[in-house]
Amino acid sequence: MFDSLNIFKKPENSQLSESLDQLSKDYLSSSASKKIREAIDFADKAHEGQFRKSGEPFITHPINVGLILVSLKMDVDTVIAGLLHDVVEDCDIPLSDVKKKFGNNVSQLVDGVTKLLQLDEKMKDQSQAEHFQKMALATAEDVRVVIIKLADRLHNLKTIEHLPRDKQVKKCRETFDLYAPLAHQIGMHKMATELEDCSFKTLHPTRYKLIQDALEKNNLDKKTLISRVKKSLNAKFKKNDIEAKITGREKRVFSIYQKIKKKKFSFADIYDVFAFRVLVNNGADCYKALGLIHNIFTPITGRFKDYIAVPKMNGYQALHTVVMTFDGVPMEVQIQTSAMETFASYGIASHGLYKTKVSDNLIQSKSRQLVQRLVDTNNRSSSSVEFMESLKTDLKGKEVYVFSPNGRIFSLKRGSTPIDYAYSVHTSLGNYCLSCEVDKKLVPLSTNLQSGQTVEIIKSKKKTVNPAWLNFVASSRAITEIKKELKKMKISDARVLGKDLLEDSLQESGIELREYPAEKLRSVFDVLGVRSLNQLLVDIGSGRRTSNIVSQSFTESLKRSNRKSESVSQLKIGSSKKYGAIKFPECCYPISGDPCLAVHNEAGITIHRNECQNLKNFLNKPGKCSDVLWEKSDDSEFLTSLILTLKNEPGALADISKIISKNDSNIQSVTTKTLDENFTELTAKLVVKDTDHLELIKSQLKNNKTVTNIERQQA
Repeated sequence: MFDSLNIFKKPENSQLSESLDQLSKDYLSSSASKKIREAIDFADKAHEGQFRKSGEPFITHPINVGLILVSLKMDVDTVIAGLLHDVVEDCDIPLSDVKKKFGNNVSQLVDGVTKLLQLDEKMKDQSQAEHFQKMALATAEDVRVVIIKLADRLHNLKTIEHLPRDKQVKKCRETFDLYAPLAHQIGMHKMATELEDCSFKTLHPTRYKLIQDALEKNNLDKKTLISRVKKSLNAKFKKNDIEAKITGREKRVFSIYQKIKKKKFSFADIYDVFAFRVLVNNGADCYKALGLIHNIFTPITGRFKDYIAVPKMNGYQALHTVVMTFDGVPMEVQIQTSAMETFASYGIASHGLYKTKVSDNLIQSKSRQLVQRLVDTNNRSSSSVEFMESLKTDLKGKEVYVFSPNGRIFSLKRGSTPIDYAYSVHTSLGNYCLSCEVDKKLVPLSTNLQSGQTVEIIKSKKKTVNPAWLNFVASSRAITEIKKELKKMKISDARVLGKDLLEDSLQESGIELREYPAEKLRSVFDVLGVRSLNQLLVDIGSGRRTSNIVSQSFTESLKRSNRKSESVSQLKIGSSKKYGAIKFPECCYPISGDPCLAVHNEAGITIHRNECQNLKNFLNKPGKCSDVLWEKSDDSEFLTSLILTLKNEPGALADISKIISKNDSNIQSVTTKTLDENFTELTAKLVVKDTDHLELIKSQLKNNKTVTNIERQQA
């Protein structure tokens, strides 16, 4: 997006100014363009004698920031504020001078950006969570402040090679942790991907170049194919009176790297490295275009997504499909209206397009929704850490789509329960939730919901909020609303409820609280960071702690106190069925016998294999991780995933299923992907007892004549 401006080629100041002037005239009035020229002169005088690390005059930086803002078609006040964003902080220019010269709106924007720049300087003494929260809330006050800050960070990344290596790494990691996620949160996906690509290029230059070179080679190889596909689509649309603009789309380098790393794809396996975007006039034409595309090219099963009927949580709308084109080459196609495409690219910044032809009420409403999401999340959060974790929760993971009894569609995070659904409908429905029917059948409130199900909540006449719900809810909204309601509970009531919950959780381990005097429990209190049993029970009853997690820590602490020889840093686990508070995630599919670490946090205990990439954020942090000691159990069941490469021979899939079934294992799901005319990749999720059981299955699979390769799936 911004590379096309040629603003990072180190032209002369006059050339930069002319480029900015010309681009502003494309959508702003002549009077607005005149104000921008005055701002350039003001900034030039203020920064006179100042130079960047590259040796260039400092004025090149604010002009480049202005160019980025103009490319986003921001209003004149925002562009001027971008040009002046450093004058108060770096040039000792009084804010009153800015106000006198350019007006109150500009001075307020400059003041807001100055405060964010001051936050940057305090990062070493301030938590990232607090910094992120303040930036996000600045968005709610005036989104333009954050947009200027993002433009400032982007240009600094484009010229980061002149900084010392340690500062390069620091800024790039800050960008990955703070700025890019915030850009995604406010729907500015093009800005976010630019920030990610620049940071990735600096942190991993070799990997970046390898993928970039592969893209260029692939681009040359696919030119003829793309031309043929485009010609076929244009002809079909014209014949059926569909006005459509067809453009090619190429994935960003960092996005491709993520797919390769996460799913262990080769470059050739990524469907949407090259793709098409089809822009039509309205929503109805989106579906007509989809039908025509599927009429020409065979759609690949399971690769269609309707984000128009059910938009993503960040407001994104489009139809996605993957089809088999000429010569068996898969290609992704995205179908949108112009308004949908504008919002998908610019997000909340698209409000600045109100003077252009692509202005749309849809853009305005979705921008307001994004801001409101940030405000609501902040209002529900009791701390900066909780705020940041809530936003991370909302960003991560795939979604499921369920129906209300009246047919309304709700988008929920995968792993959500009826409680999550109830709170997504309305806070009061969650607080008064008594039971639930899924597809007309009564189910436990802890049931994981699946796409396509119809969910109906049965309400109670009084509030039913239970701290035990925190053991299984998945959404940040449900977690914060439950905790908020539990805070209102009287201490005496919380203690009684906490005692009941803890005793229920301890019952399975054969532990009764009355058997242990306070001095006997001292080691337990030390581990949990509480002063007394009363405090612990109140914490459980009020939702600050979950009984399942406390029970696990309680049990292990008592064992350690009775057996001094036992290692303090070990967590014993037998069957996965016994531990509702312990999660076995699908990022690495840990099973009994794997070298693993247990990650302890407020959300529970999560087991990861030692080589799992998700462990990196927890290592070397005291109290966060402990070794896992696996205990043999007759009813042990663990989910794992195998990736097999098979010869395309009749009965191959049946043979695989037979081998797995013969060895006392169940297949939960199977997906296949055609590699070429000779080979197919099969991913099978199956249930095993332990690593010995898995190795037995693998060895027999390897002996099958159709299996050429087999490996465990791992993030």
